[in-house]
Amino acid sequence: MILHLGDDVSVHTADIVAIIDLTDTHSAVTGAMLNEIRRQNRVLAKQGVTAKSAVICAGARRPGGITENARVYLSPISTATLMQRAHETIETDIRMLAAQGAAADPKDEEEMRKSNGESRKHDA
Repeated sequence: MILHLGDDVSVHTADIVAIIDLTDTHSAVTGAMLNEIRRQNRVLAKQGVTAKSAVICAGARRPGGITENARVYLSPISTATLMQRAHETIETDIRMLAAQGAAADPKDEEEMRKSNGESRKHDA
């Protein structure tokens, strides 16, 4: 499914590697990673937009696990809102697959939730 990042930008949820809160201090490793991505001109943002989040998306994989064409999208939307939207998108995916019979077995649905870092506790 698609996740809207604001400013007419959307990405496939399957491509998202991380969502980083830019309004909070981050580790030296995260800072170094973001600086390297900036140095490689892989940051995508509209001019004049105050970014609250950085959304790291994977590109094509090559042998050895190296990712080519990884991109970072700067978003004016808070990390909490993006995470909520991503969660809702995953729930929609699960419901659509269940309706199509792909996840008719409750074990399959639970496995899909686990693979997305979720559990049935969220449904309560």
